[in-house]
Formats: sequence, C-alpha cells, structure tokens
Amino acid sequence: MVRSSHRGVTSIISAMKLNPKLYHTLNHFFRSKAYTTEKIYDSWIKVVLKYAQIKRFGKRVLVLGDHSKVSKEGLHMPGVQILHQDSQNSGKSKYIAGHNYGHVSAVITNEKTSRSLPLMTELQESPPKTKDKKAKTGESLVTQMLNLVHKTAKTIGEPVVVALDAYFSVGTAWEAIGKTLTASGERLVEIVTRAKKNVVAYTVPEPPKVKKRGQPRKYGKKIVLRELFSDMSKFTQTTMNLYGKQTKVKYLCLDLIWKPAKQLVRFVLVETNRGRCIFMSSDLSLTPEEIITIYALRFKIEPSFAELKNDIGCFEYHFWTKAMPKRRKWKNAVMPDDHKLAKKVKDTKRAAEAFVCLSTIAAGILSIIAFHHSQEIWNRYSGWIKTIRSDIPSLAVTKDAFAQDFHDVLTNTEQFKDLDFIQSLIRQQDFLYLNIG
Repeated sequence: MVRSSHRGVTSIISAMKLNPKLYHTLNHFFRSKAYTTEKIYDSWIKVVLKYAQIKRFGKRVLVLGDHSKVSKEGLHMPGVQILHQDSQNSGKSKYIAGHNYGHVSAVITNEKTSRSLPLMTELQESPPKTKDKKAKTGESLVTQMLNLVHKTAKTIGEPVVVALDAYFSVGTAWEAIGKTLTASGERLVEIVTRAKKNVVAYTVPEPPKVKKRGQPRKYGKKIVLRELFSDMSKFTQTTMNLYGKQTKVKYLCLDLIWKPAKQLVRFVLVETNRGRCIFMSSDLSLTPEEIITIYALRFKIEPSFAELKNDIGCFEYHFWTKAMPKRRKWKNAVMPDDHKLAKKVKDTKRAAEAFVCLSTIAAGILSIIAFHHSQEIWNRYSGWIKTIRSDIPSLAVTKDAFAQDFHDVLTNTEQFKDLDFIQSLIRQQDFLYLNIG
C-alpha cells in the first residue's frame, strides 16, 4: 500500500524503511506455513461485507470474474506456462511465458460511482495433455474459474451472480455451476456472459398430440440467434444508464434450450450505438435490463487489473528455487520427481500466491478508503491532476496520499500504539546524510 517501486520484497524493505537484514525474514514470511491464503481471504471478505457497499441484484451479490496473464520468464520459477493471449495491441505478443491468474471481485458503489473491489486471486494452470490422448487431463481454466467463484460465494454466505466474458460461454461453465447447489436445491452461482457470434439455440418442443413409439423430441425449432437482428420490429426500445451514460437500447429476450447446457438459457439480443451483442443468463428470473446492466458492469474488472499491475505491483514477485528443474524456453515448467525437491517447489509457489494475496487485499483496502474518505484524500494529495473525472479518488491517488503520511501516522497516532515494535525494525535515516556539510 505504500511502496512506489515494483521490485518485489526489495521495494517493501525500501518503502517501510526497514532494516535490510529483514530481507531474508520477509522471504521466509511469504513461504511460511503458519498461515494459509484461504483463511486470509476469508477474513478479508468479512471486512468487505462490513465496510463496503457492494452491488446486488435481487438477493444475489454481483461478482466479476476473469483471467489475467502475467509475463514470467524465470527458468527456475514454478507454474510458468506458455500462454496464448488475444489482443489488438501490437505491443503484446501472441504467446508469452508466464502465470495465469483467476480473479474474482465485487462491485463497490455509492450509487453515483461504481468500481471493482478485489476479493480473491488464484494461480491457475491449464491441465497438461497426455502423450496418448489429445484431450487434457484435469480441470479446465473455465471450471477452475467457476470453482473460485463458488469458493467466494460460500465465503460471502450469499448466492451470487457472476459476470464473465465470451470465453466462458461454454457447456463446462454451466456444468460447473450445476454443482453449486445449496441444501434447498438452489444454485449458489448463476452466470451472465456474452454469447459467441455463431450461437444457436432451440425452442422447447411441443408435446406430441398422438403418442408414438420412441423417445419424445428433446429440441424444437433451431434458431440462429444473430439472424433475429434482421427484424427489429420485435425488439423493445428503452433508455438505460450504461458505462456512465444514458444510452438508447433495443433488446429482444428469449428463453431457449442451449445444447451445450442441455437446459433453458435466457438469451438477450441487444443493439446500442456501440453495436450488437447477445447475452446469456443461467438465471431465468433476471430481467433483460438487469442482464444488460450486469454485463456492462463486467468491464469494471479491466481497470482493476491495470491498478493491480501498475499501481500496486501485485504480480511483481521474483520467487524461484534451484529445486525446480530448469525450464526449457517455450516449454512449460515441470515438477521434479523427488519428494523433497517437490516440497521446496510448492513452498516457492506458495510464496508467489501469498504475495499476490496480500497485494490483492492492499488494493481492496485502498478502494474502501477511497470511498469512505474521499475528501480527506483530496485534501492531503500533494500531486496535481489535469482532469478529475470523479469525486472518488483513484487507487493511485489514494495510494500516494496514504504513503506520504504513513510513517507519521504510524508513530503519532494512538490507534497504532500496539505497533511500537516496528520502530525497532526501522532503519535510522540520519546515516543517509553523514557526508553532507
């Protein structure tokens, strides 16, 4: 929350003005088995529910989910895989070596401004392919993401609806949420996502008037959904607040059977000045306007990724171990066969996950501070911004204002008296100026 550079543990020593001898202590801290990231996330989500006003739709909490790929070229770093990334940015390579993180966040709001509030981040790996089979063994990234959402929902203690992009409009996503049933038979997780352009669905078949031999039909008439845009007379027109602006929207809502899910799915065909989209919802009780609003809020997770990467330095860790076999370039990392070496590799992997966990929570705390103490932050901010688009300060502004007063607050505020032991760990500043004058 206070470091200005992104050099892993080194920048923590620098920003906290700690004794350099604590560098190895901090390295041990991230590898420690005295805590688990799961318990830390559980405690963090309880803090969020207590202090943050989070967005809900009906009785469900809105959460956002997506993957973030982080470039990591360490040849002795666990979990590094060759990742494919889709981007129109010419500065991004089509394939990178790195880590793939699944991220779940809530939406914090004051009714005027809404932003993504990080909840959980998890290192996820694509399942390996076997030599004899083309199919991969293990859970796919889609299933791992929905499992992370399910874990978040159980910690929240309330049913959730998750907004996901078109990558998750596959049958395995519906299969995963089908396993999130509560004791009452209600699904704990529901999905709102964008359908692929070639999506087709089927009407519910009419029961046969005369009973015939054989199994009754499972699917009715086939509908190519994108072709429905040719007749806009059936669409409903309204005005909605999307992406912070009043927007004219035309939509058509249909409940159809989607073969990959083998069940009814609510499809919402939408046309705005931004273009045409087809949204899908596993929850048939959501109105078309709610489905459109939920997916529009999904974009809030993208600026959150930028803040985690650029402002917090969430993924700027450098944990590695010689116990990890040296990875060949453009090959995935391979775990060692020896039990002792494998244990060291797992400890190193845990260190990276702990670093990301604490960075995720740091970003969340700063977001809550920004909403609760916006005016105080602007009053204490020593920088200058040409255009202020919101009364709520950005995470970068909040971080700078917090960092400049951190050490004074730490030493002069009664509430931090229990942290007096830190004073003995902080290095003396006067040695920096011994040769001046």
